[in-house]
Amino acid sequence: MNNILSDTLPYLPKDFQGTENEEGQLSDQQKVKLVNLGMMTPMSNTLTYDFEQMTLDTSPKESEINNKYYANIDTINEQEENKCKLQKYQSFKITKEQIRKSPKHKTCQPQQTVPQLELGEQNLECQIDQQSPVTSSMNAQTLKFIKELWNSDKSETEYFNEMVDQKIPYLNQPIYSPLMDCHSPIYEPDIEMDLYITSLVDQVWGNQIVSRKLQKMIESGSNEQKELIVQKLERVTPQVEKDIFGNYVVQKIFECTNNKLQQRMFNKLKPHFYDLSKNTFGCRVMQKLIEYTYNRNDLQIIVLQQLQSNMRSLIYDLNGNYVIFKMLETFDKLKMEFMIPLIEESFNYMGQQIYGCKIIHKMIQQYSQQQIAKIIRLSVQNYNILSQTEYGNYVLQHILQYWIPSQEKTYLVQLVLQQFFQLSINKYASNTVERALEALGKLELISIMKWLLCRSPNQQYTSNFVVLANHQYANYVIKKFLVLSDHNVLKYISDHLKQNQYEQTAIKSTVHGQRINSFLEKQIQN
Repeated sequence: MNNILSDTLPYLPKDFQGTENEEGQLSDQQKVKLVNLGMMTPMSNTLTYDFEQMTLDTSPKESEINNKYYANIDTINEQEENKCKLQKYQSFKITKEQIRKSPKHKTCQPQQTVPQLELGEQNLECQIDQQSPVTSSMNAQTLKFIKELWNSDKSETEYFNEMVDQKIPYLNQPIYSPLMDCHSPIYEPDIEMDLYITSLVDQVWGNQIVSRKLQKMIESGSNEQKELIVQKLERVTPQVEKDIFGNYVVQKIFECTNNKLQQRMFNKLKPHFYDLSKNTFGCRVMQKLIEYTYNRNDLQIIVLQQLQSNMRSLIYDLNGNYVIFKMLETFDKLKMEFMIPLIEESFNYMGQQIYGCKIIHKMIQQYSQQQIAKIIRLSVQNYNILSQTEYGNYVLQHILQYWIPSQEKTYLVQLVLQQFFQLSINKYASNTVERALEALGKLELISIMKWLLCRSPNQQYTSNFVVLANHQYANYVIKKFLVLSDHNVLKYISDHLKQNQYEQTAIKSTVHGQRINSFLEKQIQN
C-alpha cells in the first residue's frame, strides 16, 4: 500500500497536491476523488477528521462586534491602569516593573518572572516590608516616607532638600513646612525624622524598620522622646508586647529608660502578666520585666500575686517554662518555695522537657536535701526512663555531678553500673554512665576494669572492652574510664590487648576503636 501511495502521489493533479482549503479542511470533491483512487479508507478518514479538529482555527475573526468588544476592554484597561497608579502610593510591595496588563483577564497581575539582577533587591524589600498582622492599614502609607529614607544612598540633608524642591506630598500633606525648613540654621534631618516617627508610634509600631529606629531612640534619645514613646505604646498594650518586632521596643524600655517610665510600663502590663507569659513573644517581655524586679521586693510580690494561682498552667506551657526559670534565677528562694510540690506533681512531664529539666536543676541547686528529698527519690525511681531520654538524662547527670553524697546518690550509681553495657550503647544514657564513673573510687574502677576484660556474651572471642570501644556511643564511656584510671590499670589493659592478637586486630578494625587504642597508648606514655 505504501509503495502504491508513493508511486501515485507525484502524478496527482495540482488540486490533490494541496489537499487543504483556506480553512485547513478537505473539500467534499477532494474526498470523493481520494476514495475513488483507494486512498481514503475508513481509518484514514477518521485520522484526517481528528487532525482537522486539532488544527482547526478557532480564533475570532474581525468584525464590528469584536471591535466594539475590544474597545470596551481598552476602556476597562485604562480604568485599571488609573487604579494601579492610585494604589502606587498606598502599597509599595509590588513595583511598577512587576505589573503587566492582560486584556484577556482584564486584571493587573504581577509578573511571574523577574530579572536575575533585580531578584536580590526585591527579596531585600520583602524583608524590610515585613509587618505584623495587627498593624493598621494606614501603616503602608506612612512607611512610604520612612522606607525611601532608609534605602536612600544619599545623606539625609540631600534627601530632604530634594523632596522640598519637588514638593512631593505624602499622606495628602506637603512635605515643606516651617518646621522642616531645610535652609534654616536650626534644621536637623535626623531630629525631624525622630519627631515624625514618635508622633506615629501607636500606628506603625509593628514594622521592622520602625522597631529598630525606636530602639535606637530609646537608647540615645531625649527624655521627652522616651516619655512620648511610652505614652504612645501604652495605647496599644498588650498587642505591641505580643508582636514579633514590637516586643523588642518594650524590652528596651526596661533596659534604657529611667525608673519612672519603667514603673509606668510595669503598672500598665500588670493585668496581662499571665497572658504574656504564655505568648511566644510576650514571654520575652516578661523575662525582661522580671529582671527589672531584681532586689525589689514589692515588685516581686506583685508578679507572684498575678502568676502564683496559674503557675501549674505555666509549667505545662512551652513559653511559661521560660518565665518560671527566670523567676527562680531572680527571686529569693524563699518566695519560690511553693514551687516544690508543683514540680513533684509534674516531675514525669518536666523531666523530659528541655526547660522542665532546667527548672529541676535549679531546684536541686537552690534547696536543701530535706526540701527536695522527694524529687531525688522520683529521679532514682525513674532512672531507667530518664537516662534514655534526650533531656531526662541531664537530671540524672546533675544529681551525680553536683548532689552531695547521700544514700540516694549511692543507690543511683549502683543501678547505673548494674546495666553498664545496655546504658553505655544508648545515645543519651551513655552520658549518665560517664557521670556515674566520676563518682566511683579507685577500687570500684578496678572492678569495672575486670568486667571490661571479660569475654562478651555477644562476642565469643572478644572482650567487653573491645566491643564497647568499637561502638559509636560506648567509646566515649571507655575514654572516660581511661581518663579516670591510674597508670597500673592502663598498663594492665594494654598488656592484655597485646597478648591477644585477635582483640588487637578487632579494636583496630573500626575508627572508634583506633582512637581508643591511640588514646590508651598516649595515656600510658604520659
